[in-house]
Amino acid sequence: MTPPWDPPGGPYSRRLTLTVERQGRARTVRLACVPTYGTHPRGPEACALLGRAQGNPAYVRLPWVACPRHYDPVSASADGTWNDHYIRYRRTFSNQCELRAATGAIFDF
Repeated sequence: MTPPWDPPGGPYSRRLTLTVERQGRARTVRLACVPTYGTHPRGPEACALLGRAQGNPAYVRLPWVACPRHYDPVSASADGTWNDHYIRYRRTFSNQCELRAATGAIFDF
């Protein structure tokens, strides 16, 4: 059973709304960690990456990946709270490969 989206928060709440927009179409999922739930299809992996990055996708560090150099922009955003700190992340990548190379499972939905 999945708990309701807005469970009691507290100083250690870890909840984010994640959005990916490409070619005018946006997809949004919700992710909560500890315990992991929400609509993110790779929630446990995304929570593990975010845990090491203090909840901020900008701090994710992954091994280098070579991506093609074509321009097909994709925008990613994250809004929410992580350990009582507000997270607001916005970035546009040149293509889907660059998004995945920089953020791993976090925006893989």
